[in-house]
Amino acid sequence: MVSRNRGFSVLCVALLAGIFVLSGCATKKYVREQVQTVQPAIQEAQNATKENAERIDAVDKRAQQGISAAQSAAQTADQKAVQAGQSAQTAQGAAQTADRKAETANEGVQQANNRISTLDTKVNSINFNDNYAQSEMQTLVFALNSAALSEQAKSALDQIAGNVGGQRFGYMIEVQGYTDNTGDEQYNIGLSQRRAEAVERYLVSKNIPLFRVSIVGLGKDKPVADNKSRDGRAQNRRVEVRVLKATSFRQTN
Repeated sequence: MVSRNRGFSVLCVALLAGIFVLSGCATKKYVREQVQTVQPAIQEAQNATKENAERIDAVDKRAQQGISAAQSAAQTADQKAVQAGQSAQTAQGAAQTADRKAETANEGVQQANNRISTLDTKVNSINFNDNYAQSEMQTLVFALNSAALSEQAKSALDQIAGNVGGQRFGYMIEVQGYTDNTGDEQYNIGLSQRRAEAVERYLVSKNIPLFRVSIVGLGKDKPVADNKSRDGRAQNRRVEVRVLKATSFRQTN
C-alpha cells in the first residue's frame, strides 16, 4: 500500500513538472511571437529617432555656420566703417592743410605785390625828382635752399658799399631776390625774400642808409638760365643788386 502511494506521488510530481514545463514553453513562445510582432515598429521608431537627431544636428550645424558668417560679416563691416571714418578724417585734414597752404601762398603773393608796388612808387618818386641811371650791378648766387651770404657775395657787397659810401645823396640801391623752380610758389617767394633781406642787412651793416635800399623777393620769376639743368638752377638762385645814381637833379615844390 505504501509502495502504491509513493508511486502515485512520484507520478503526480512528474505530471506537475511536465505541466509547468509545457506552460513555460508556451509562455516563451507567446512572448517571442509578441516581440516579433512589435519589433518592426520599434525598429522604425529607433530609425526615426536617429534621423530626427541627425536632422537636428544638421540644422544646428547650419545655424552655427550662419551665426559665424553673420558675426564675421559684422566684424568686417565694422572694420570697413572704421577705415572709412579714418580715411574721411585724413582727407578732411589734407583738405584743411591744402586750404591753409593756399591762404599762406596768397598772402605771400600779396606781400610780394605790395613790395613791388612800393618799389615802383619809390622809383617813380626818384624819376620825378631826379634822373637816375644804373651805374653798377652785382649778381650774388646762393646755395640750394639757403639765404646765407657766401664770402664771394660779401666781397661784392663790400665793393658796392665802398663805391657809394661817401655819397650823401643821389643814389639808390635796388635788391631783387630770386630762386630756381624747385619747390612751390609760397616757399620760393619766402626764400627769395629772405635772400634779399640778407643783402639789405649786410649793406646796412656797412653804413648804407636803410632808406637807400629797396628790396623785393620775386621767387622763381625771371630766370636767367634754363631750370632743366643743374647749372641753370644754380644761376637762378641769385640776388641782383643794382646801384642807381642820379645824372641830374630837378627841384620839386
